Amino acid sequence: MTQSVLCEVNSCKNWEQGNKCTANLIYVVSLESKQPSEIKETGCKTFEPTAS
Repeated sequence: MTQSVLCEVNSCKNWEQGNKCTANLIYVVSLESKQPSEIKETGCKTFEPTAS
């Protein structure tokens, strides 16, 4: 478990109480074809929705 990564997306299966991310690997990508300069230009590819 990744100890120092926090996540506020509680609809992700890697989310744990206290906003902890339980994923073994975090994969972040650029949303544009350029190097991002702002957080809104990135996205978390590690996200997987929880089972409903």
